[in-house]
Amino acid sequence: MKKILTTGIIAISYLLFAFTLHAQPLKPKIVFKEDPLTHNVHIASDGEFYYTINGGRANKGQIQKFSFSGRLLDTYEFLLDMRSIMYSQKEKLFYVCTYEKKIYRINDLKTGRYEIVTGDMYDNEQANLAMSPDGKNIYYFSDGTLKTFKFPKGKLSKTITGLDCGKEFTSGNSCVATDGKYIYTFNGDYKMIFAYDSKGNKVKTFEISDGSYGFSLSCANGLVFVSDDGNYETGTWYGYDLWAK
Repeated sequence: MKKILTTGIIAISYLLFAFTLHAQPLKPKIVFKEDPLTHNVHIASDGEFYYTINGGRANKGQIQKFSFSGRLLDTYEFLLDMRSIMYSQKEKLFYVCTYEKKIYRINDLKTGRYEIVTGDMYDNEQANLAMSPDGKNIYYFSDGTLKTFKFPKGKLSKTITGLDCGKEFTSGNSCVATDGKYIYTFNGDYKMIFAYDSKGNKVKTFEISDGSYGFSLSCANGLVFVSDDGNYETGTWYGYDLWAK
């Protein structure tokens, strides 16, 4: 009897392991196309619309406005080589960071007014920064190390090491996103998104069906986004509801 019970437990364990290995990747809740002129770099939301930025060439810099259904509504010229677009709910303003390691406040999208807030807070010029929803913290990630800075003063408040990510900046070694509850990193080669709590404890790993561009990891309107980069042609955005029941 004991041998039969043990055999049964082993069999069940194997089936659970096999199911885990062959579980279907998570499908996106929303998919839409975008012509970025350069690269499909980052996306954010003000609660009413999506806003994307491109990156790679400052003379082609732009911010595009989309409906929540993915319909292009407007395009604004911002001649910056951008890496992130971030929204401060408290100020109701957007910020962008650039390849030059500078952070700018977007004062008016329609007129193109912006101003520099700070520079050289971090080391990796390819990094995609993330901002806490209240605008008080900036998250910077590079090669497995997450640093939290007070914003806008730039004082380092926390360092966490050993987080999972891609090997190159194009596969996610310098991108981070946050929804205010979890911190996310990305491995574009394996299409895996990793969720951590504020102490750096891994909460869950998500395998996704689409999206591999390491720069693009973003949180917007309750979804986690990644893109398939258009690379000077039309690319695709995928928004995932990671915590859907």
